[in-house]
Amino acid sequence: MTLKEITLIQRQLQKHKANHGQFTIEVARLELSSTETHVKLGDLLRSSGLGTDQQSSEEHYFQALNDIARLEKLTFLLERLSLLYNLRTDQVASHLGLGCLYRDQHLFDKASEQLTQAHDLTQELIRIEDSPGQQDRLGVTLTIHGEILNRRAQLQIPGQSTPRDCRAALGKQQKAVRIFSQLERSISGPL
Repeated sequence: MTLKEITLIQRQLQKHKANHGQFTIEVARLELSSTETHVKLGDLLRSSGLGTDQQSSEEHYFQALNDIARLEKLTFLLERLSLLYNLRTDQVASHLGLGCLYRDQHLFDKASEQLTQAHDLTQELIRIEDSPGQQDRLGVTLTIHGEILNRRAQLQIPGQSTPRDCRAALGKQQKAVRIFSQLERSISGPL
């Protein structure tokens, strides 16, 4: 997964659009592949080398979000719910990645905003199709968001930390524990 893959996908998209002149299922598949690649590259840049390329990571997450916003406006995708679902999954992954990126940079307000968006979108996806993958993502989002609220409270940043943050952090982490416990029971069976 490199910039070469993104460039290759973009060339294939341009070629297909030029040959067919319309948005087709093949174009949608390539667009989805492009957004997935941007998210994965953002994750890779954020987590490798102690996060030394955080600006590029952020750019890839935002590129995925911009592409998703553009694609969501197409009526073609509204008729293809599975493609829209996969795009929304990439959207959640982008917000979650940005939340982690901002957490690592100690930009807790920005991280909290991104994680709230990831949480809300994941809840929407669960209403469409409740899968272990979505439940796991929700648990991860709640865990990280609780961690951020705890860090902010521990640092006792004036004007930013409140007892409400501590209760919210505890509530998010307890909900994450319940989700992970339910997932474990569903995978391994009754204890």
